[in-house]
Amino acid sequence: MGLFFRRPLALFTFIFLVCGLTAFGISNRARYIGILAIALVIALLISLSFIIKRFKIKFLVAAVCVSAAILSLFQSLIFIGIPTQKAYEYEGENTALCYVIDEIDEGAYGNKYNVKIKKIGEDSVSIRAILICGFDANLEGGDEIYGAASIVAEEGDSPEQLLTVYMDNISDCYARYNSNVKGSFELLFSECGIEILTGRLRDGIQNKLVELLGDTKGALAMGFFTGERSEIPSDVIRDFRRTGVSHIMAVSGSHNSILLGCIELILRRLLVHKNIRCIIVTVLSVGFLFITGFSLSACRSVFMLYAVYIAYFIRETGDNITALFVSVAIIVILFPYSVVDLGLWMSFLATLGLLTVFPIIEEKIPYPRKKPQPLLTLLKVGREALLIVIMTVLANMFLLPITWYFFKEFSLIAIITNLLISPLSSVFLLSIPILLSVSGVPFLGTFAGAVVSFLADAVLYIVKICSRLPGATVSLKYEFCTYIVVLFAIALCVLLLIKLKHKLLILIPYGVSAVAFAVCIIIYGAIASPSVDYVKYDNNELFVLYRNDELFVCDNSEGGFYTYRQVKQLVDASYATDIDNYIFTSHSKKNVELLSLLSKEYVIQCIYIPTPKTELALKYTDELCSVAEESGIAVKVYDGDCSVSTVEDT
Repeated sequence: MGLFFRRPLALFTFIFLVCGLTAFGISNRARYIGILAIALVIALLISLSFIIKRFKIKFLVAAVCVSAAILSLFQSLIFIGIPTQKAYEYEGENTALCYVIDEIDEGAYGNKYNVKIKKIGEDSVSIRAILICGFDANLEGGDEIYGAASIVAEEGDSPEQLLTVYMDNISDCYARYNSNVKGSFELLFSECGIEILTGRLRDGIQNKLVELLGDTKGALAMGFFTGERSEIPSDVIRDFRRTGVSHIMAVSGSHNSILLGCIELILRRLLVHKNIRCIIVTVLSVGFLFITGFSLSACRSVFMLYAVYIAYFIRETGDNITALFVSVAIIVILFPYSVVDLGLWMSFLATLGLLTVFPIIEEKIPYPRKKPQPLLTLLKVGREALLIVIMTVLANMFLLPITWYFFKEFSLIAIITNLLISPLSSVFLLSIPILLSVSGVPFLGTFAGAVVSFLADAVLYIVKICSRLPGATVSLKYEFCTYIVVLFAIALCVLLLIKLKHKLLILIPYGVSAVAFAVCIIIYGAIASPSVDYVKYDNNELFVLYRNDELFVCDNSEGGFYTYRQVKQLVDASYATDIDNYIFTSHSKKNVELLSLLSKEYVIQCIYIPTPKTELALKYTDELCSVAEESGIAVKVYDGDCSVSTVEDT
């Protein structure tokens, strides 16, 4: 393969990214030591270039490559290490001036906002933070709030949010409602103006889609179009993950290709010169970034497009692999904390797989020619379907290390669902901007809304049905998975880096890892014995039996959120990826709450409910059945003598 063969810029940015990722997890002292050590290596290489003149060019090239590491450490120190260290100095009671970017959520204990702190005490600062107001502040993007605050340094959900600011007393605060007096143009050139306006644009799009399609389908359309998934129900996110199609909601190269590619195709049909087409698409891509809120995966795809265009203007050809590495490096330079963004790395790895391995396989699949028309059409469709299968396998295998480390499960039906969802999702994605454009037009807007609603229902139905299929996912929690995944990643990296004479050798790690996993699963299933976990707290008891990847829960508790946490810990500690049977031993409102929480987190195949003896028990049984019906869970009722019947029979 020779991934970096004749790609010096790709090698330089690769070293920059690897060192940046490593530097994020080390202390400032280690960063200083690393900078000093690398500086000495660079000085040594330059000195050797003068002493051993035969290898002068090679030493200088090595010095340039190593300089990427020192640049990465410098950036990590200046933009991550020092600000983080400084943030801890502001802990305690102080006064703070916060510039509101947007509202995060609203709860019973106050409002939460995404802010930039402009001033703490007498110090002028510029630190991203979370502001939690213990009162109804009614703030919007662009507003300022100043007052007494409790400041806590913590990582939180986003590493970039270095501080949490608590303002509890409204009498100690002063708010300046700039959003009421500043227009969009004025806000654009104010502090954090782009973030504020993109947030407003996305809110407007989401409100319109929810109005036209309803909550769930509107949130799904928002996820497809902008990558914003915060409003999508957790059970829908779970189903997309289990079916291996989560990538279609991560705005990246596919979205870029579909939306901007259609525009480029129209311009080509209109015989617009390629240079003009590049300029038009480049300008429109900025609007695309605004709509996505400058998400990192979207930035990666657009910056990669820019890199290809720049290469074209300079020398008429471009290299997509170099463009990929350069685009990610630019993102890390502009947004230092993006070096640990999971979505960015998933987008990067999937794209890397499609740029390196996919072309090797694609060229081995001949394009059908000189066949009778019906047969030719059938062969073309078959070839496209096969290419989708190959792309799905390659993307998922390149994502295997991340999937294993973060999600502990692997979708076995990703090929089927991608064949079904990929064409459908492309049409769905294209129909969303059309709907937004014509929604105010009589009849046409209604027709477009009906089409988009039908497509959303189809997507939701497919992922829901497929996610509940037996064996939809396989657990990666087994101990042997660690060795298989690590060895697979090492072997794949080696084959990518060296220059292969027979390029199809790159497929060896795929086959070996699949066979190794199948053999280990068979052996483990033959020798493993069932295991029982028992938890008792207060007057509550939980029994969890699991055998291989099958799991059964017997719940003798009061239910509620605390029981949910206990069950979640037990399930996550097992090898199972879903719950086969859940047995309730009582009727209560908290059991309804418990089932609602569990069904959003896991696929539950069947629940057992004791026969209701009272009107109140019958009421809670009906509520449990309603939750189960919404989630596709089978329901069975059992008597005290352990005889079982379906809920319909009862």
